[in-house]
Amino acid sequence: MSRHASSGTNEGALVVIFGAIIGLIIAAYLYITPLTGITGSFGAILVIVSSVLLILDGVMLLGAVTPGSRGVWLTLGFLGALGTLAAAWFLHAFFLMAAMVVVLVGLVMALARPPYATAAASR
Repeated sequence: MSRHASSGTNEGALVVIFGAIIGLIIAAYLYITPLTGITGSFGAILVIVSSVLLILDGVMLLGAVTPGSRGVWLTLGFLGALGTLAAAWFLHAFFLMAAMVVVLVGLVMALARPPYATAAASR
């Protein structure tokens, strides 16, 4: 039995949550701090909302017990992280881009986790 199958946690989902929280903090800072270049912009609000949705995605990924639900949350996570990465690129928010790379790494970690590990951990 692999180490993941005996573990009750999904490290990839935790990394997704961590990266999204960091992204949320950075986006909120850029939105409210004067002279950042994107203070009060719609793009910053969009990134704040997408970061909150990525946090929710990570939480749902933690609780996903079937391969189908896991696939849905992974797909939505990849789409959300790539979209937020593109928005950060257009906003010239390089630290936010780094946070989204952390989210993508977490999603790859969750994707690499064997599907049976989730079902075995829920027993």
